[in-house]
Amino acid sequence: MSTAKAAKARARERGFTFVEIAISLVIVSLMALVVERTLASTREAEQMLDAVRRSTERGQNLAYEIREAVSASRKLFGNDVNGNAYLDALDLTRDPLDPNARLPTFDEVNGLGPDLSMDPRTGNMLLFVREADAAPAVADPATGKIRHIDTYRFICIYPRVTSRFVVQVEPREVAKDLVVWRSVAYPSQSQILAVSNATERANVVKDLYDRFGYDMAWDPNGAVADAFYAMDTLGNIAATPVADPTIDEDQNLSDRGRLVYANVQLGPTDGGVYHKRKIFTVDAWDPDGFEVKIVGASGSRKVWMHLVVEVQASAGRVTQHTSTVIASTKDL
Repeated sequence: MSTAKAAKARARERGFTFVEIAISLVIVSLMALVVERTLASTREAEQMLDAVRRSTERGQNLAYEIREAVSASRKLFGNDVNGNAYLDALDLTRDPLDPNARLPTFDEVNGLGPDLSMDPRTGNMLLFVREADAAPAVADPATGKIRHIDTYRFICIYPRVTSRFVVQVEPREVAKDLVVWRSVAYPSQSQILAVSNATERANVVKDLYDRFGYDMAWDPNGAVADAFYAMDTLGNIAATPVADPTIDEDQNLSDRGRLVYANVQLGPTDGGVYHKRKIFTVDAWDPDGFEVKIVGASGSRKVWMHLVVEVQASAGRVTQHTSTVIASTKDL
């Protein structure tokens, strides 16, 4: 073997120099850093897109669902003696009402717009009555004669303070959920009394009680202390109202909280964040993600609703989605 070939062979046997190894390590480290940052950026982008998708879907779907329910309402309650008395009668034991919640006050003079100074009318909850399926009660078992009695459910949509922290930003605040509460159904007292034949009326009451489980009838024209009349299995309907009624929840139909279980929350009011600012409220009170105003006379009301939901996207990053809908309705 020649001297030159021997030298090359010995050079190959020596391996890499320290400088070559250091350069290789630097190149590999830089490549790893680029890959890591690329993956981290991709992960953050995916988290943001997922947060935007969830807030948009949840906010829009819930806003449209509420608008549909309100549009079909037959009686709205406002922030007055009668409305608050009905609100107090609801059994909200499972999902207690946020102490900051208030019903909107009807404005039958002005159009939709911000409240006037010193006249707060905007609220952050809704209480209304919606028709349920009519009950086909048997009036005459011998002939099979049926009397269809209209039934009604109370629906309350309100904020609730939970024990969870959905958004992890400072200052940390427990999440507020939006609850959709539904009562058991109540048959129409006036339609029961409209059954002129006493025997048939007793049969209707007995069937409503035994087969459908209705133990009270409702008069929509009365205050809460004058509106509910007890019924029994003997076919009797009380002549005097129940003095202190409780409007029970239908636990099979109530949707309960619609946001927090999906890691979404009502957006707390923040004047420094455009999407979380108050729209129609002018007093010091904060609607915290659900703002409601009702205008117009009882025969033609407009119900304006502004919903703000937010989702944690990544550490220190939160996304909000706002939905504004208007429903038209009229009372019984």
